[in-house]
Amino acid sequence: MHLLFLQIILGALVAGIDAGRAFPTWPDMAGGFLPPDPLDLQPLWRNFFESPGLVQFIHRMAGYAVAILAVVVWLHGRRSPHPSTRLAFHLILAAVALQVLLGIWAVLSMAQLHVAIAHQASAILLWTLVIRGRFLARHPIPTSIRGHR
Repeated sequence: MHLLFLQIILGALVAGIDAGRAFPTWPDMAGGFLPPDPLDLQPLWRNFFESPGLVQFIHRMAGYAVAILAVVVWLHGRRSPHPSTRLAFHLILAAVALQVLLGIWAVLSMAQLHVAIAHQASAILLWTLVIRGRFLARHPIPTSIRGHR
């Protein structure tokens, strides 16, 4: 949940400095793992807020981390004895997959407005589903053995 929140903040930074249009290639960035000259600005700390290549790179890496963590969380959540909790974690995994695909599409389309807005809307949906999944994991909806309330 915390990593996802950080990722949403990073996404806002990407949108704010229009970094989504800087490197329209995936999975590389201008032919390499890192963008060219990621630490050009002085003082050094400005690069983490104002360098489109570095900001987009950090957002991509955090996105990969969120996706990996989502699979790990889903592997645990799918074992819940409560159907509503299992469904919540299935929806989270589906929303993460959608978010990753929209993020890649946004990069490849140079952040066309409709794709970028869908990516941002999907982030809101994902955030809502994560909060719901976390709540249900802590406070499951009681069901009978037959699966009814």
